[in-house]
Amino acid sequence: QRSARFQCVLVYLRHADDPTPIICQGTWEGVILRSPQGEAGFGYDPLFFVDDEGCSAAELPAERKNQLSHRGQALRCLLAALSS
Repeated sequence: QRSARFQCVLVYLRHADDPTPIICQGTWEGVILRSPQGEAGFGYDPLFFVDDEGCSAAELPAERKNQLSHRGQALRCLLAALSS
């Protein structure tokens, strides 16, 4: 089995004793490739295949990667929570 799941959790505390921190999470699922595919990105991007897109994370345009990635999801959640 070569499935992969990346998770990012961002926690925002208004102060050290904040009883209700904002907690946001993003998850990105895919498959681990046997050999690198693509030139862009960094780290695991060439080895992380995104099933729904039919390519590795390294082959995605940066804007699309940011829409899909676990970090992008968590950051959008946090920005939405801070603006509400």
